[in-house]
Amino acid sequence: MTSSLTLTGISHDYGDGPVLREVNLAVTAGRVHALLGMNGAGKSTLVHLAAGFFPPTSGEIRLDGEPVTFANPADALRRGVALLAQEVDRALVPDATVHENLLAATLRSERRTLFSAKKNAARAREILGRYGVDLDPNRRVDQLSLYEKQVLLLVRAAAGNARYLFLDEPTSAFDAAETERFYGIVETLTDEGIGIVFISHRLGEVFRIADEVSVLRGGRVSLHKPIADTSTDEVVAAITGEVTTAQRTARAASTAAPVLRATALDLGRGRTPFNLTVGEGEIVAVYGPLGSGKTTLARTLFGLHRPYRAEFSGESRTISSAIDARKTGLALVPEERRTQGIWLDESVQTHFAIGFRGIIRSRRERTHADEVIARYDVQPPRADQLLRRMSGGNQQKVAIAKWASVDGRTVLILDEPMKGVDVAAKEAIFRSIEQLAAEGAGVLYLTQEPDDALRIADRVIVLGRDGVDLERPAAELTPIDLMFTERSEVE
Repeated sequence: MTSSLTLTGISHDYGDGPVLREVNLAVTAGRVHALLGMNGAGKSTLVHLAAGFFPPTSGEIRLDGEPVTFANPADALRRGVALLAQEVDRALVPDATVHENLLAATLRSERRTLFSAKKNAARAREILGRYGVDLDPNRRVDQLSLYEKQVLLLVRAAAGNARYLFLDEPTSAFDAAETERFYGIVETLTDEGIGIVFISHRLGEVFRIADEVSVLRGGRVSLHKPIADTSTDEVVAAITGEVTTAQRTARAASTAAPVLRATALDLGRGRTPFNLTVGEGEIVAVYGPLGSGKTTLARTLFGLHRPYRAEFSGESRTISSAIDARKTGLALVPEERRTQGIWLDESVQTHFAIGFRGIIRSRRERTHADEVIARYDVQPPRADQLLRRMSGGNQQKVAIAKWASVDGRTVLILDEPMKGVDVAAKEAIFRSIEQLAAEGAGVLYLTQEPDDALRIADRVIVLGRDGVDLERPAAELTPIDLMFTERSEVE
């Protein structure tokens, strides 16, 4: 009998409703099973419950034919089931060496005391070499690249006797050469009999390494076939079904003079430099998965990465610091708004006073704050409200609307502005962004959510691992165009 991990009739509910409904998934020893679906289809929930993070509401998990219940992820790992998360830094000890991270769990499971560092390094080098990984065992983890950290996690799981691995978009931040090397490691793992579930948004990747594919749509399996028996068209149809996207406010393509024109922007990591233009009152969405370079683009434009030269409203400037960026009218709302974009223990009024210079005039500030609160529908509508006591959606409104108080702003950069925002608050924030654009600001909206990009943008740029994959008016695109720009490569 072939070894397998099977999930049968899996359903799972959160407080606001069902996430998975009667899902079947089988992971067979020595095979790669691709798991696909739109954002929100239930992929992450499925792999987390399969790896013991929480039990399903109903359904059964069998390990090599025997019913099993995992108490927690550590229990699942002891039985040979592991999930490699996207956020690798949380799974590694940064100030420890490669061999310390690689061997600690293995030696504990063998009930052996740690040997000398020299012997541990030699053993780690042997394990890494088995999978074709050239990594110095004595290097500290905080000196490794993202690729090296991901590979270290993968080898650690295999060395710890994992027999079934769930990989959640592991190659999303890799360049082309790193991706090829990663494929080689996966092939070695399957040759050793390890079964792998591989979540990906890259169709070319799926057809390259998978033996079979399952698609989730709306919490149910809409397709399950051997990869040799399906096609990209069938997979895309299974993913999309009847896709509905929130109605975007129709706007004509921008014909205004550019407020930002940058040429040969260099984001590093081997990516091809590209040109970027944002018109007055135009909203440009930059879409890409984790690791595509969106945040690097935001930091570059705001002078936090490397110097660049660009035209701002026709005037050529060099930007080498955040001070330079502010002087030219650039504004940034970073992804981590609670630690970088707002002051939790300050009031709404304080945030909206950043545009006032000289001696603080509290009456003028209060009047201005009341006007901005009303214009952007900040709730509760109190100028003295501390941000710590506000919802995530209203904190984001403040983070965005505070730039309405700054004279001379030309371009607003929003990095994942809907992160941690509930559905009810999204439309209000979209209206806030549209309000700023209507007042003349150019907006650069960076996101990994295709529906959000198409809802808000006049024009969309898709970033891939090597640079810009696509640039077109939003009205001509669908979510699939954004998510699967590699589709033509496998047809």
